[in-house]
Amino acid sequence: MIAKRMYLMFLGVLLLLGHSAKSQELLPVLYDSTVVNHQLSVNSSLFYHSTSLSNELSNKIIFGGDISDELSKDVFDEHNEYNRIGGGAKFRIAYKAAGQVFKSKPNWGWMIEASNEIHASSDYSSDIVGLALLGNASYLGETVTFSNSSAEFVQFLSLGAGIHDRKTKNFISLNVVLPQNYVQLFVNKGSASFSEDGSNVDLRVQGELMEAISSPYFKGAGGAVNFDFNIPFGIQEAFNGIIKFTGRNIGAYHLINSKFQEVDATISYSGFSIDDFTSETGIASFKDTLGVLESESSSTRLLPGFIQVGKVASVHSTKKLQSTFGVRMYTNVIYRPMVYLGLHYQPRGNFSFGTQGSFGGYGNFRLGLYANYSGDKMMIGLGTEDLLGALLKSQYGQSGLIRLAWKF
Repeated sequence: MIAKRMYLMFLGVLLLLGHSAKSQELLPVLYDSTVVNHQLSVNSSLFYHSTSLSNELSNKIIFGGDISDELSKDVFDEHNEYNRIGGGAKFRIAYKAAGQVFKSKPNWGWMIEASNEIHASSDYSSDIVGLALLGNASYLGETVTFSNSSAEFVQFLSLGAGIHDRKTKNFISLNVVLPQNYVQLFVNKGSASFSEDGSNVDLRVQGELMEAISSPYFKGAGGAVNFDFNIPFGIQEAFNGIIKFTGRNIGAYHLINSKFQEVDATISYSGFSIDDFTSETGIASFKDTLGVLESESSSTRLLPGFIQVGKVASVHSTKKLQSTFGVRMYTNVIYRPMVYLGLHYQPRGNFSFGTQGSFGGYGNFRLGLYANYSGDKMMIGLGTEDLLGALLKSQYGQSGLIRLAWKF
């Protein structure tokens, strides 16, 4: 009978993608129209978010711990027919200078930036989790499906330069993208039928695994655009402010060489052991039985581009309370449009605080909290987009963000 630890390996891969993995932008960059000659900024963030996978289970899979039968059943019961998980990590540094680019535009200067980013996402059926947590004993005499499941992982460096407006804080930069790792798995059709005594399995698989395999460091090259555009609006005195259009990694990259493993097979197994699937010779034999077709070729992929449109808070406002709201998207098919709504509190002095609720993305509802310090020479922002996830094991994600900026 198939051991349930075999399927936990697959679930662990999904979680490692989420835990190791593009970052979010809800922690406000306060709008400040003060003209600055030079500015160095650093942004760093990490998050993962899921529709159904609780922090209690994911923490135990990643950091170790016993997974009880009760926890396994509770987590499985939380899953829908199809589920999402995604995450990312980012480190970005940017320098904006006062050097005038055009004589007719005295506030336009030049800028450079660099970043290292990871993004991972997956959608999967509840049956995969059921097999992982409950074992195939729960499915004897039944058929489970894992059709239309997918996973993607990408890690890349980007280096760019552009122009910025020292007063409006608008900017646009062109970036060279250097992918370091890329893996994609897609299962178009997949099912497993178990006999009543568990001794036979009928397996149906149609899918593809792709992996970048060129030079050890950079797997290819591409290009992307980053931008911010701040547009003032004023419907009435009681409701005015700044709408910010943000774009990050809007572009694509070309992988020099990728390995494709394709399978389209229907097979039956009987009298097998777990070693048949875990040993090196067993895996090779299993691939031969499935009739896996291997090939190599170049390929082009879209970056996990980030787009956000929303109202931001302004440091020049005379109001202690300001609203923030908007919508965001990533350019992949798993991410759902996320809407958010928040309040920014700015008392007298250099400190400000805020909170926001959001819905969508790789999961459902989240509640965030942040704090900012804005001085004459330095700005510091700290926050989380998943306050409940930091406090409760029953939630479905975690996140942390930090922003630093020096003006000189």
